[in-house]
Amino acid sequence: MVRCNPGMPEVIAGRLLVAVGVARTMFAATRSRSRRGTVQLGAGLSILCVMCASAPAARADRPESALDAPVANARLVAPARYQGATASAAAGASPLEIALQIAGEFEGAAQQVTQLNERSEAPSTTRVTVVRDGLLDDSIGAQRWDILLERNAGGAWTIREVKEAWICRRGESRDRFVADPCP
Repeated sequence: MVRCNPGMPEVIAGRLLVAVGVARTMFAATRSRSRRGTVQLGAGLSILCVMCASAPAARADRPESALDAPVANARLVAPARYQGATASAAAGASPLEIALQIAGEFEGAAQQVTQLNERSEAPSTTRVTVVRDGLLDDSIGAQRWDILLERNAGGAWTIREVKEAWICRRGESRDRFVADPCP
């Protein structure tokens, strides 16, 4: 089994395991035919070891997942910024649809959406959290929205509160979400 440093992204680790499986299959298929298969396997393992050794280490100044990062503070978002989502909510959109409309188009490496209902059967209140990590921005590392929704008498959702926070790539707030704009 190939072991890599703990900071290696899981995607690369998964690809390495697939590559090892392919190398083993290649070796088994060519072993009985010639000694050349052994050389190919050796070269393949050498490449895998180089990839493993050069994998980036986890950053000590930031949680592994933005979802795990603490929220130091967050900023209230003005209702004017999410008028379209308010109209969608009134038209009967689901809490997830409303939250993703507030958050806007996604451009990054990972997006995690969590919905927490007040109770499981016919909830009257729900909180949706959208966390986006690995953003294509040189100053913002992650962004978070906390959206509080309440069901009105007609059964549609109403947006009660939207808060926004960021993890910055530079400065003092690289390990937690803050309300201040990133430098």
